[in-house]
Amino acid sequence: MIGFLVVKRGIEMLVGIYAVLLCGAQYVPLDGGIVTTATLQTVISQSGSSLIVCTASAKRRLQQTESDTIRNCRLLCIEDELEGGTPKGVDVTHSNVTNLVCLSPGNLGIRPGVKVGQVLNVSFDMAKLSLTDVQIDVLICTPSILGLKTPEEFPNIKVVATAGERSNQLNGTYYNCCGPTETTIVNTMHRHQLGEPLTIGKPTPNNSVYILDDDLRPVAVGHVGTMWAGGRGVSRGYLGLADVTAARFRRDPFTGDGSMMYNTGDLGQWLDSGEIEILGRMDDQVKVKGFRVELDGVANVLVTVPGIQNAFALLIDGEIHAFVHPASHDTQQVQRAVEEILPYYSRPARIHGLDNLPLTQNGKVDKAALRALAAPRPPSGGSSDAQPDLEHGAVDTLTEKRSLSSTEEGYSSTLDLDKPEAQIDFDLDRDLPPKTLPKLCRNLVYRAFIPYRFLLTLVYLGNIGAMVAMYVQSINRAWVGNMVAMNLLIAVLVRQDMVVNALFTTASSVPKSWPLRLRASCAKIYHMGGVHSAAATWSGVWLLAANVGDAYCFSSNSCGAGYPSHSKAFQALSWMLTVFFAAVLVLALPPFRAKHHDFFERSHRFLGWTMLVLFWVQTMLGISDEATVASSPYGATVVSTPGFWILLGATLSIASSWLWLRKVPVTSEVLSNHAIRLHFSYTVPVNGTSTRLSFRPLLEWHSFATIPAPQPARGFPAGYSLVVSNAGDWTHACIQRAPSHIWVRGIPVCGVMRIATLFSRLVIVATGSGIGPLLGHIQQPSCATACLWSTKDPVKTYGRDVVDLVKRQIPGAVIWDTTAQGRPDMVKLSYNMARSFRAEAVIIIANRKITTKVVYGLETRGVHAYGAIWDS
Repeated sequence: MIGFLVVKRGIEMLVGIYAVLLCGAQYVPLDGGIVTTATLQTVISQSGSSLIVCTASAKRRLQQTESDTIRNCRLLCIEDELEGGTPKGVDVTHSNVTNLVCLSPGNLGIRPGVKVGQVLNVSFDMAKLSLTDVQIDVLICTPSILGLKTPEEFPNIKVVATAGERSNQLNGTYYNCCGPTETTIVNTMHRHQLGEPLTIGKPTPNNSVYILDDDLRPVAVGHVGTMWAGGRGVSRGYLGLADVTAARFRRDPFTGDGSMMYNTGDLGQWLDSGEIEILGRMDDQVKVKGFRVELDGVANVLVTVPGIQNAFALLIDGEIHAFVHPASHDTQQVQRAVEEILPYYSRPARIHGLDNLPLTQNGKVDKAALRALAAPRPPSGGSSDAQPDLEHGAVDTLTEKRSLSSTEEGYSSTLDLDKPEAQIDFDLDRDLPPKTLPKLCRNLVYRAFIPYRFLLTLVYLGNIGAMVAMYVQSINRAWVGNMVAMNLLIAVLVRQDMVVNALFTTASSVPKSWPLRLRASCAKIYHMGGVHSAAATWSGVWLLAANVGDAYCFSSNSCGAGYPSHSKAFQALSWMLTVFFAAVLVLALPPFRAKHHDFFERSHRFLGWTMLVLFWVQTMLGISDEATVASSPYGATVVSTPGFWILLGATLSIASSWLWLRKVPVTSEVLSNHAIRLHFSYTVPVNGTSTRLSFRPLLEWHSFATIPAPQPARGFPAGYSLVVSNAGDWTHACIQRAPSHIWVRGIPVCGVMRIATLFSRLVIVATGSGIGPLLGHIQQPSCATACLWSTKDPVKTYGRDVVDLVKRQIPGAVIWDTTAQGRPDMVKLSYNMARSFRAEAVIIIANRKITTKVVYGLETRGVHAYGAIWDS
C-alpha cells in the first residue's frame, strides 16, 4: 500500500512519516508548499496511490486530482526527475532501506537521543535520514547546502555526511558518500581525513559497485569506466515506467542469483587502495572543439583556488560557463589556475562571480537559473523581460571576470580568451604596420644578435679568455690538447639525442603562468646549434695552435717544460687532423651546405668518423710518448691523462645513436604521387620530435617530424606516423617504392615544435610539406591554436584525410591553395592572423627563405616568432 504524503517541514511531516511506516506501507513525500498541481497529478498516476495524507492547506489542490490504483505493500516511493523535468517514482523497498540504516556506516551512528539536522526538502531522498533540531549531533545534506553553513552554526556537531556533488567539510567526523535514489540514498561511503585524497570510498555492507566498459566488462584498476551498482540497495525500478526501468536496470551477471544492477551514469575508477574515485557523470560530458570535457572536472579545478568555496560549470551555446562563489574572488588566481591546469579546450570562456549558487528545492544547484543568469543582458535603458525569481534572492551580483579588451591597431574590441576559433574573424587583408626600430638597430637586434650567434659568441669569448690566461700563465702543451678535446666533447654532446631532449624538455616545462617575455626566451632553445658550431670551430683552432706551437718549439729548440717531445707520427697526425677540420668547417658553411646538402651530409659523416679514429691514434701515441719520457707505466699514464677520458666521452656520445640502429616494419599510406605517410608501431614519441630514416644506413640519413598516435586509428596501429613529400631523390624513391621496412637510428629527438607547450595561444604557419611537422600539434594541441597553411592543391597533394584533420581539429584554419589563389604574402597573413587571434607566438615550418623572412617580419613588428634554423 502506498501512502501519498503531502506536507511541509514540521511536526506534521514527522507524524505522517511515522504513521505510514507503522502501517507497513510506502509513502510518496512531496513538499506541499512548492509542488505544482501538474507534478501532483503525474506522481499520483504513476504510484497508483489510494491513500493520501496531507495538511489542510493542501486539501483543495488534492481534491482536483484523481487516483484509483491500489498497490501492494511497499515502504517508500521517492520522487526524482527525468530529463526535461518529468517526475519519476523510484520503487524503494523496506529491505532496501533497512539494509542501509540498520548497518554501519550507513546509519552514521544515529540512535535514540542523537539529534539529526533537517535542512533538506522532504522529497529529497537524503531527507529520510534527517530529522529536525537546533543543537544537532549529525548533519546530512548536499555539499551545496553545506557550503552555505559555517562551523559556528553547528558547534556540537559530531558527524557530517554529504553526497551528490563536491564537498567541503565542517567540524567532526566527515563522510563523503555517493549513490542515487535508485540504490537507496547512498551505496558508497568514505570517512575522510584532512590531507588525504577525497574519494567516495567503498561499497556499504551488502552492496557492490562495478566499474565497467561499454561491453559491460570490468576495467582494470586506474582505468575509467561507467559505475554500476548491485546488491541489496538496488531498488525495483521506476513506477509505471517500464521502458525507463529496462534502460537503466539489468540482471547482475556477476552474482548469478537473479538480482539486478543499476547504471548510475557516473564515471569512476578503482584506486590501488580499493576505494573509488568518481570522475563526473556521463551526462556531464560535453564536446568542445572536438574534445570530450568533464564539466565536473572544470569545477573541481576552480574550487582549488584559494577563496573559491563553490563552483559549477555548464555548456551554454557551445561555450563553457563557470559560476563561482563568492563573487569577490581573486580574478588573477582563477585565471592562473585555469591556464596552468586545464587544457585550452576545457577552459571556461566566461566566469561568473556569484554571491551564492542558486539551489533547487532539493538543495542541488539550479542549472536553469544559472543558464538564465548567463543569458545576454539587454542594453541599459532598454526594455527587457523580468529576470527569473531566484529562490531567496540567492544571486545578488553577476560579474563577468574574463575578457580581453583592446583597441590595438583597430583589431576586435573584445575577444573571449577561449572563444572557438571558428567564430574568430581573421582580418587577413589589413596592411602591415611599419617595422619597429631604425633599420640598423633592428638588423643588429633581429639578425646579428640572434640567440644562435649570442651562444656562438659566448663560446668564442670563453675560448679566447682561456687562450689569454694560458699565454699569461705560460703555455702548457698538455692543456692545449685538453682544450681541443673539451671543445670537441661540447660540440658532440650538444648534438647528442638525450642531451637535446633534456634541454628542450627543461626549457619547455616553464609554466604558462610565467611572464611571456621569459617564456619567449626559453622558446629560443632550438638556437643551441650555436654552441655546436663554435665549439667545433674552436676545437680546430686549438689544434692548429698546438701544431704551430709544436713546429716553432721544435724548429727553434726552445721547448720549455710545458712542451714534451712528441714523435713525428704524432705531429703528422696532428697536421692531418687540422686539414680535416678545415675541410669540415668549409663544407659546413651555409652557402655550400645549402647548394650541396647531400655531399655535405656524407662528407660530414665520413670525415667525422675518420677524425675520431685519428684522434684516438694520436691520443694513444701522445700518451706513449709521455710515458716514455717520464719512465712511467703506460696504463697509469692513460688513466691520468684528461684527454683520454674527454675523448672517451665524445666517442660514447657519437656512438650512442648507433646503438639504437634497427630495421623496423612500416605501413605505407600513399597520399598522392607527391607525398606518402609512413606509420610506425615500435614507440610512441612526444609531440614536437623527429626521427631519422634511411635505406642505406652507412651512406645517408633523413630526418622527419613525427605525428604521435597514442591509440590505434583508421586501421593503423598505435605509435607514430610521418609525412614524406617529394623534395629530392631519396624522398621520391620512398614515395615510389612504398617501403614495408626501413632503418631508423637513435631515439625521436625534440625540434622547434616542442616549444608549443610554452604558450597559451599560438598561430602555426606552414608552407607545402611543412604541414607534416605541425600535424602532431594539430592532432593533440597543447593550447588554443590557429593555423595558416599555404600549399599547392592541398587535397590532391596531401590527400583528403590530412586536409580534413586540419579543418576538424582547428576550426577556422586558413588553407591557402596557391594553385587557385596564387602565392600569398606570408608575412602579412601571419601577422594579421596572430593579431586577430591574440596569439602569444607564431611558429613557422617552411623553407629557409620564407622562414627567415616571416620570422624577421614578425619580430620587427612585435610578434614572437620561431622557425627552424640551418646555420649549424
